[in-house]
Amino acid sequence: MEFSWEIKIKGFGPFATQAGGLMSLNNSRVAIYSGNGQGKTCISRLFRTADADAQPLTDSVINRTGSNGTFDFRVADGSSQSKELHVTMAHGGSAAVANSTGYIFHVFNSDYIRDNLSTRHFSPSGDGFTGYIIGKENIDVSDKKDQLAELNRRRQEKFDAIEKAVQTARRTLSDLGLSRLRGYTDLTTQNILAMAQCESDYESKLREFEALHGLPEPIPTLAGLRFDAGQVDLESIRALLPNRYTRDSFADEFLAEVQPKRDFISRGLQLTKDGKCPYCGRPYDNDSDVKALILNYEEYIRGAEAKAIAEIEGHIRALSSLYTSFEQFILTYQAKKTQYDALKPAFASISQTEFPDIVGSTDMKEAIDDVVESLTSKMEDISIAYDADPATKLLGLLDDIGTAITTADNYLAQFDRLAADASKTLTNVKRDLCAEMARKVRAECDAVIAESEAIAQDYKQLDAEIKADEVKGRRPKRAAIAQMLANMIHAVFGDRYVFDPEQFTISLGDSLLGDDAENVMSDGEKSALAFCHYVASTWNLLGSDDDADNLFFIIDDPISSLDYHYVYSVLQIIRDLNVAFDLNRVRFLLMTHNSAFFNMLARNGVAKECFVFHDGTFEVCKSHYITPYNEHLKDLYKVALGESTPMHTTGNSIRQVIESLWRFDNPASKDLLEYLNTPECSVLKDCEYIYSVCQDQSHGASLFDRDQAPDDEAIRRACWSVLTHVHERYPGQLIASSIDFALLSQGEDSYKG
Repeated sequence: MEFSWEIKIKGFGPFATQAGGLMSLNNSRVAIYSGNGQGKTCISRLFRTADADAQPLTDSVINRTGSNGTFDFRVADGSSQSKELHVTMAHGGSAAVANSTGYIFHVFNSDYIRDNLSTRHFSPSGDGFTGYIIGKENIDVSDKKDQLAELNRRRQEKFDAIEKAVQTARRTLSDLGLSRLRGYTDLTTQNILAMAQCESDYESKLREFEALHGLPEPIPTLAGLRFDAGQVDLESIRALLPNRYTRDSFADEFLAEVQPKRDFISRGLQLTKDGKCPYCGRPYDNDSDVKALILNYEEYIRGAEAKAIAEIEGHIRALSSLYTSFEQFILTYQAKKTQYDALKPAFASISQTEFPDIVGSTDMKEAIDDVVESLTSKMEDISIAYDADPATKLLGLLDDIGTAITTADNYLAQFDRLAADASKTLTNVKRDLCAEMARKVRAECDAVIAESEAIAQDYKQLDAEIKADEVKGRRPKRAAIAQMLANMIHAVFGDRYVFDPEQFTISLGDSLLGDDAENVMSDGEKSALAFCHYVASTWNLLGSDDDADNLFFIIDDPISSLDYHYVYSVLQIIRDLNVAFDLNRVRFLLMTHNSAFFNMLARNGVAKECFVFHDGTFEVCKSHYITPYNEHLKDLYKVALGESTPMHTTGNSIRQVIESLWRFDNPASKDLLEYLNTPECSVLKDCEYIYSVCQDQSHGASLFDRDQAPDDEAIRRACWSVLTHVHERYPGQLIASSIDFALLSQGEDSYKG
C-alpha cells in the first residue's frame, strides 16, 4: 500500500526558511539519518506538543531570525478523512496545536529523559500512572454499544424537542422585553428537566402583565365616588303622609280660591307695607272689604293647614332635585365602573372584583314619582291619612344605593393604592411571568420529559452493564507499565539490575538504588533505562488495547552514550514493538545522527523506509546504507560543483573522509602523510594543497601562517581530488550518497588545467 508522510516546518529551530518535504512510503517503519544541528530534536519537540502532558514550548524553539513558527505533518493514505498535525506559535505566546490525525504520538528525546527520569535522579516513579486499560479479551459488547448509541440518539431527540420548546419560550419572553431578568436566564433545558411536574397560570399572568404594561400615564385616581341624598327628608315624609291634619274654619269657596294661590298670597303678605298692596301699590286701609280679605289671608297662612301644605310642597321640590342629582350621578357611576373594569386586570388582587349594581334612573324615577303622587294627594286634603310605603320604599332604595356606593368606592380606593405602587408591581409580575413560562414549558413537555427520563434510565442501566462487562478484562496501567519495564530491564541488563514491579524500584543486587541510581549507573546505562521507560510508559497513553493501533512512535537518537551491547538491545526493543503491543502495524519515525546505528536499522530490516535529512530536505536513501562520512562527502560535492563556497568546515570534511579511508584502506600507514604517499592515493597526491588543507584548516592553524593561503579555487580542486579518489576506489559510496560523479567529471579539465 502506497501512502505518504509530509513534514513542513518554518520558523522553528534551525529552520529560518521553509524546510521538510514528502516521504512516499510502503511501510510505516521509517528511519532518518541526519547530522548534528540539522533539527532532529526540534522536529521531535513539535511532535510532542500533541501530547497533553508534555511541557509547553518556550520561545527558544523559535528561530532567532523570526518571531513565529509553523509545523505541519500530513498523512495521505487514500482515506477521505483529513489527517494533519498543525502547530503554530508566536514569540511570547503559547503553541496552538490541532491534531486531526487520530494518532497517539509518543515521543522519545532528551526532553522526555529530563521530564521523566533526570529530574527524579533516574529513579522511576509509578505515581503518575493511573487508570485502567481495557483488554481485547473483554466480553464483546459491540451489540450493547450499538443499543447504547441508539438510546443516546433517542435521548438527544427528546432533549432537542425540549430545547426547541425552551428556545421558543425564550423568544416569547424576549419579545416582551424580559430578556434581562434572571428568570429568563434561568429558563434552560437543564433547569426544565430538573423541575417537578406542575401546573401553570401563564395566561392569567400574561394578561396581568399586558394590563399593567398598558396602564395609561399618568394613571387616573378613581376613588371619591359620592351621592348626597340629604336634601330629601324621607323620615318627615313618612311621618307626614299618615297624619290627619284639622282643616281651618274657612268656607270651601274661600279655600278653593286661596289654595291654588297660597304661595303667591303668602309671599305678598310678607311684602305688605304702609297699608299698600305690594303689587299694585293701592292703599287698602279704608276699604273694609279689602282689609277683611287680607286679614283672612293672614289668618289662613298662619293656620296649620297652610303650614302642612307648604311643607309638602317643599318635599316635592326636594324630590325633584333628588332625581336630577341621581341622573347625573348615574353617569359618573357608570364612567367609574368602565374605567375600573378596564384597569383592574393589571392587579391580580382586584382583577376578579365586580362593581355592585345600583338601581337605574327609571326605577328611581318611579319610586320618587310614587312619593310625589302621595304628597300631592295629601296636599289636596291634609285631613286624609295616606300610606307611607312609597316613602319607606324610596328610603330603602337610597340605603341600597349608599351601600353599593361604599363598596364601589372601596374598590376604587384599593385600585388607587395599587396604582401608586404600579412600578414595583410590574417588576414582580415580570418575574412571575418568567416563572410561569418555565412552568408552562414544563407542563407542555411533560410527556416528552417522561419519555426522556425512561430512556435515560435505560441508558444508565445498559451503560452500567457495558462497564461491568468491560471491567472484567481491564488491568491497571501502573501494573502493565511495571511488568513491561521489569521485562525490558532484565532483557537489557540481565541480572545486573532488577526492577521490582510492586515497589516500582530498581535494585543493584539486594540494594534498592532509589535516588542513588543517578550516581551508580553509567551514562550509557541511564540512556538504556530511559528508552525502556519510554516504551513501557506507552501503556499510560492507552485506554484500551485497541487504542494501540493508533500509536505513532517518534524516536530521536535513542543510543546516545550507549556501547554496542546496549545498542543491540535498543534495536531489539524497536524491532519487537509489534509484539509488545500486539500491533498489526507499527508506526515509528526514528531520527539519528549515528550512521552505524542507521545502517543497523536498515540492514536488519527494523526500518523498512530510509531517508537522509540534510539542509532541510528529505532524500531517499536508496542503498539503505550510510557511510561514516556521508555528510562530509555531500558538502565536498557541493563545493566541487561550485554550488557552495568553501567554509571553515571544508578542511575538516576533507580530513574526515581521507582519515576514514586511511584506517580502512591502509591501517598500516603510521600517519596520514604516509598514507597520502602510497600509490593508491595518486590523485590525492597530485593536489599540492591536500595535506595542508587537512592539517591547517582542521586543526585551527591560521591561513596567514603561509606566504600564500590557498584560494577558493584551490579548495575546490582539493574537494574534487577527494571525490575522484573515492570514485576510483569505492564508487558505490558515492552512489549510496546520491552523488552524481558524471556531473562532477564534466569540470575535470578545469581542475587539471
